[in-house]
Amino acid sequence: MTKQSIKKMECMEVWGGNQPADQELTTTGLDIWVYSQPYGASKSGGDVYYVSSCSSGRITRLLLADVSGHGEAVAGRANVLRQLMRRHINHINHASLVEAINYDFEAESKSGGFATAIIGTFFSPSKTLTLINAGHPNPLIYQEKTGTWSPLGFQLKNGAGRNFPLGIKAGQNYSSIKSKLKPGDLVLCFTDGLLEMKRPDGCMLGKEGLLQILAKLDAHNPSQLISQLIQQIDPDERLIGSNDDLSMVLFRRNNQRVSFADNFLAPFRAAKHLLQKFRA
Repeated sequence: MTKQSIKKMECMEVWGGNQPADQELTTTGLDIWVYSQPYGASKSGGDVYYVSSCSSGRITRLLLADVSGHGEAVAGRANVLRQLMRRHINHINHASLVEAINYDFEAESKSGGFATAIIGTFFSPSKTLTLINAGHPNPLIYQEKTGTWSPLGFQLKNGAGRNFPLGIKAGQNYSSIKSKLKPGDLVLCFTDGLLEMKRPDGCMLGKEGLLQILAKLDAHNPSQLISQLIQQIDPDERLIGSNDDLSMVLFRRNNQRVSFADNFLAPFRAAKHLLQKFRA
């Protein structure tokens, strides 16, 4: 797979899908690296990834989902996820987005239409990342201050909230965590296809194996980190996608700020977006 040139996300843009990808993106707030390899080198798979930028660029939203099913069923789910990302593109509180996704998947649950997912919202002015985990492997965070990788845990308070996969139960309240990203910090999200990869000894990689490999890599060069990780796990790249879809989303905050022009044009973009939804 050939790595593509850096893509600058435009305001009100939603980028992504469920095809093979090796793409670097930048928004007002985040540098992002997306890698996805569907099962069996297919043209599309069950892993779905999206990145969106709001009308001013202050809100960056990321989604990585592992959708049940194959072929047209997943393509339909991917299209619905894109529509939902666009519908909620200007809302900093993404609970309504997660509820909408869960409701849509629940309506298809009788045919097995569920998914695990990580949904993140980064608000550039405060450098704050909010994450919701719906039955997905926990992301990992690299903290520049300590120089170590560790899981981003999702703690439930007083039994409130459940991080069930999307589509299992309607009206679900999902727990979220908030964290301020500091300069040099990295967050790695991935589907379970990564953890299930086989090591040379025949054992699955697992969370501990992944942390061991990441500890040896240069976190100060994030543009090469995913490719270096893949080389460590599968030097000949013969196992990637041989057992399951495999996707990763890596990101860090940048120093870009919302421009005067984007601030000025934001309400006009939002109004155009609402008009398009009304006409649809």
